[in-house]
Amino acid sequence: MRVGLVGFSGSGKSTLFQLLTGATPDPGKVHAGQVGVATLADPRLDFLTELHKPKKVTPATVEMLDTPGLIPGSHGDNPQRLALIREGDALLIVLGAFAGANPAADLNGFREELLFADLSVVSNRIDRLTASSKKPRADRDAQLKELELIKQVYATLESGEPISTLGLTEEEKKPMRSFGLLTDKPQVVLLNATQGEEVPESLLAMAPGAVCLDAKLELELSQLDPEERSGFMNDLGITEFGRNRIIRKAYDAVGIITFFTAGEPEVRGWNLERGGSAVDAAGKIHTDLAKGFIRAEVTAFDDLARLGTMKEVKAKNLQRLEGKEYVVKDGDIIFFRSGL
Repeated sequence: MRVGLVGFSGSGKSTLFQLLTGATPDPGKVHAGQVGVATLADPRLDFLTELHKPKKVTPATVEMLDTPGLIPGSHGDNPQRLALIREGDALLIVLGAFAGANPAADLNGFREELLFADLSVVSNRIDRLTASSKKPRADRDAQLKELELIKQVYATLESGEPISTLGLTEEEKKPMRSFGLLTDKPQVVLLNATQGEEVPESLLAMAPGAVCLDAKLELELSQLDPEERSGFMNDLGITEFGRNRIIRKAYDAVGIITFFTAGEPEVRGWNLERGGSAVDAAGKIHTDLAKGFIRAEVTAFDDLARLGTMKEVKAKNLQRLEGKEYVVKDGDIIFFRSGL
């Protein structure tokens, strides 16, 4: 799972990148983009660690790609900067709330940049398909069908609407998957503002799930020793770092859940697409587990947390044996039985 941090220059995007990943922005990678790994603080992982006291603890993670900041109205360069995140799963749009800023207008302008970048890609594809479909070839009918769909996509973008409004089926999206169209990606909108500020109604009207965070302050707090940090957080009325809310938002936007494997050797959180099956989950761990899948022993985290031990869970008959088609739920603790 990869999330692209995007925004206009000066929005505080790179500060947020450092807060989320702990990696110091590298000036040498400003044009190529820099990848870091963000870890979501998860109380469930802490509980399992305390219960099993494993030799190793591995939390679920998400890759963050810090992309070059855009220049408003610079349509010549901005599409190239945005191209870095076409293979990403979601966009984390960072807006600055500094003196004189208008976050709602900035979001509108940034979304226009996404539309323009997608229009360029789709227009090129239309030109290639138009030329190719005029020649006799075995897949001409398929090309004509794709051309008809791509023209519909182009008309939607040209009208100022993102591709996500078209409601395309997964089958219809297949020919366009390699394009990595930006206006079809889930978005998380973050307002980088002074501690205590709230998201203005004008921005919430455009992005109902928008969140507010003081990236500079949180970064400074994260670099203090725990005791000193706790004192400052109490003084400022901060009960939880906003970084955790942002990472959760990214998980929800992409549709990712977390399941766990737990034992004395290792307690680990794993990412899985929402709606994924038990055999899909096994494949996340190792392809052999999926190939030789026999059964999954599944325990709901809430049952374990309530009863305290796996022994009690089994005594209450709350550990279930599930087959390949079982749909994994967020927080499931799974032990896989495999024939390989």
